[in-house]
Amino acid sequence: MSWSNYHGHSFYCDGRKAPEEYIPAALEQGMKIIGFSCHAPVPFETGWTMPKDKLPQYLLDIEQLQSKNFNGLLVLKSLEVDYIPDIAGPLHPDILSAKLDYVVGSIHYVDQFPSGQHWSIDNSNEEFEQGIAEVFNGNVKSAVTRYFHLQMEMLRYQPPSIIGHMDKIRMHNVVKQHFNEDDDWYVELVRETMLMAKDKNVIVEINTKYFAKNGLLFPDHKHFKWMFENDIPVTINSDAHDPEKLTSGFSQVAKLLMEAGYTRLMEWKDGKFIPMPFNEKGIKWE
Repeated sequence: MSWSNYHGHSFYCDGRKAPEEYIPAALEQGMKIIGFSCHAPVPFETGWTMPKDKLPQYLLDIEQLQSKNFNGLLVLKSLEVDYIPDIAGPLHPDILSAKLDYVVGSIHYVDQFPSGQHWSIDNSNEEFEQGIAEVFNGNVKSAVTRYFHLQMEMLRYQPPSIIGHMDKIRMHNVVKQHFNEDDDWYVELVRETMLMAKDKNVIVEINTKYFAKNGLLFPDHKHFKWMFENDIPVTINSDAHDPEKLTSGFSQVAKLLMEAGYTRLMEWKDGKFIPMPFNEKGIKWE
């Protein structure tokens, strides 16, 4: 029994360490597969994406790790790609030319401020409130709806292998309740997005990045039972930015998924993702 992680970052973007420094931690944490998925470049200044001129060296570094033997640890080459209409996405030529093993597709930016600056929903609560006020005229429901519609647009036209932290916009409710996550309109958006992911053969990750800190999962565990009943394919990812956190929360989340009825996670084997049995101790590799 051992774990995998397909969503993680290194110092090429906003991660803390060089890719090779994650290998000993992966072995120590009992991992069989580690996927590197740095934030892909976008054509404007950000606080976390990889500069475009670093992409070739990043890809080379991961390929060099793939060529080595780390006691059976499989290294995979990926990127977390922002979907921004007409600007960036999982099927952009630059992404296709990178010859990745798989792609994590995420939404971090929702439209633009009047100044033309892209509004990030993944920064401070102050910036979140500013975006609601200036981009959506104070209408938080419109902002949240647009966020999910962008995910569905990505799934429809540029489907990734895995959709990243698909309800991350709710992170700001920890600071202040901006909307009610139990409202029908919100639950319907979450479920519609998941059903489209399933229809497009896209895996929904259970993102544990904030789980140890404040119990947050993306998507929220209250959806797990419905997800199981609707055959939503899932995998557990840490979105780790530090080597020590590669499998943070995995055992607890595995238990929650099992309680909801799940018996299999989507895992990498022979060049594709397939369902494999798991328990709170890891994946049973077949």
